[in-house]
Amino acid sequence: MDDCRGGRTGQEEKLVAENQGAVYRYGQKGRRAMKKNVFAVIAVLFLAVVSCMMITVNIYFPEKDVKEAYKALEKELMTPERGKPTGKPEGKPESSIKFEIVPSAYAQEPGLSDKIAEIVRKMPDVVNAYKEMGARIGEMDKMRDKGAVGEGKDGMISVRDEKLLTSDQKQIIAMENANRRTVTGGMARAIIRINRVPENEQNLNQVMPQAVEQFAAIRRDSAKKGWWVQSPDGNWTRK
Repeated sequence: MDDCRGGRTGQEEKLVAENQGAVYRYGQKGRRAMKKNVFAVIAVLFLAVVSCMMITVNIYFPEKDVKEAYKALEKELMTPERGKPTGKPEGKPESSIKFEIVPSAYAQEPGLSDKIAEIVRKMPDVVNAYKEMGARIGEMDKMRDKGAVGEGKDGMISVRDEKLLTSDQKQIIAMENANRRTVTGGMARAIIRINRVPENEQNLNQVMPQAVEQFAAIRRDSAKKGWWVQSPDGNWTRK
């Protein structure tokens, strides 16, 4: 009678118990598997973070050597070809002092600035940018002399008085700044290579501001009297 009213038989009770036990065991295994997956993901993320930190802190930027490399490359690739003296110079030529600047700097840290410059010389786009900059020095000097443009803290030519510029001159400025970006980018790549770390976007982004800073410092130092220059704090003055 109990069975007809919906009660469970002993056999049914046994089956239900077995099913419940199976569900419990399956749930336990699932939870254990889930925990293992979580630990694996945490371990991978930890290793990735540690790897990124190691790559970031290991990039050495030799400021003095970078400056000397910039100077050597500019002197070699931007200076217009002129007749070089073959015999003893007459009198006391002014250029003899300039030629001694780079070698004396190299003597302080032998080899590193030379090595940096040599790496850059093997970059055709950078060499071409230097030569194009050298070819337009005269035009750029005219704009700087009359105060139409100045040397910005970002290493770029900055317009000071647009009314003093023709449309052709504005084009020249755009080409000059494009060349300067190529040059500073090439220097950043050279620093990455001497450090023997991956030449990826993260490492280049770390080094690029320092490559730009040293380039801008040289532009300020070499500016002539009367030219506009921007200091690292953003202030503009006439030299």
